[in-house]
Amino acid sequence: MGMAEASFRQLAAFVAVAREESFSAAADELRYGQATVSQQVAALEKHIGARLFERPGGPKPISLTPLGRVLLPQAQHILEHLTNAELDIRDVASGAAGRIKIGTFQSVAVHLLPVAVHALRMKSPHVTFSLFEGPSSEGLIDLLLEDELDATFIEGTSNDPRLDVTELGTDPYLLLLGPDSELHEHVHAHNGTIPITALDGVDLIGQPALTYQDDVDAFLRSNGITPRYLFRTVDNGAVQAMVRSGVGPAVMPRLAIDMHDAGITTVSLSPTIEPRVISLVIRQGDQSLPAARSFVTAAIEAAKGILR
Repeated sequence: MGMAEASFRQLAAFVAVAREESFSAAADELRYGQATVSQQVAALEKHIGARLFERPGGPKPISLTPLGRVLLPQAQHILEHLTNAELDIRDVASGAAGRIKIGTFQSVAVHLLPVAVHALRMKSPHVTFSLFEGPSSEGLIDLLLEDELDATFIEGTSNDPRLDVTELGTDPYLLLLGPDSELHEHVHAHNGTIPITALDGVDLIGQPALTYQDDVDAFLRSNGITPRYLFRTVDNGAVQAMVRSGVGPAVMPRLAIDMHDAGITTVSLSPTIEPRVISLVIRQGDQSLPAARSFVTAAIEAAKGILR
């Protein structure tokens, strides 16, 4: 037998006796009976095959043997690591610590995500994050189910029973106009809105397919308008820059727009496009990380000031 057979309880008893120089004082510290402490130390000495304490008897305190002095710092180190491990496990289990991998998309990453991350960090400063920006909600859900992500934002919702879906709110679509756009005359004529028919035959700025652009184009076609695009890009900032420079108008969800840009005007369309739903998804039940559930709570609070 050797140290591999020693238990953490035996090491704890040994360290307490060494610190207190007394079996009875160590028993008080550990809230054990003195006989139990003596048994734990005796069992440790048996594993090692040598005495760890000099026991002079009488009023004299016990002291470490040379072998005990060698073992003491190692035992303290082992117990410290065990305590830290227990604290780390407790923090991760409660959602107060851990690394969470979050899936996101461009407009959420710019506006909603930073507020949610900050809110969670204020309550749980030991939580860390890694982010992945995905091309589609379907792809992000696949990564979540493959355990590549712990939580992900999506457009819309999901009925997959393996998922826990939280709808955070809706994101309305707006029309962006540059300062010299001829469409401004329709704004004044229709009390701050523009009829969808005003976009018939207008060259637009937009995104490629498989983005929110699909919903915009479907809405235009349902109103008898064939979409025409001068410029397409997946970069929301580039779309807005083209509008600002006068190339053409664009229809974008509010979350994708820099609303502080003084070079553009945003107006509502009539009729309005059905706003997109923004949701946050984690795995169902025990398959989700506690920190991910804490992030859902933070995102709900963050969304109250950003989404409708």
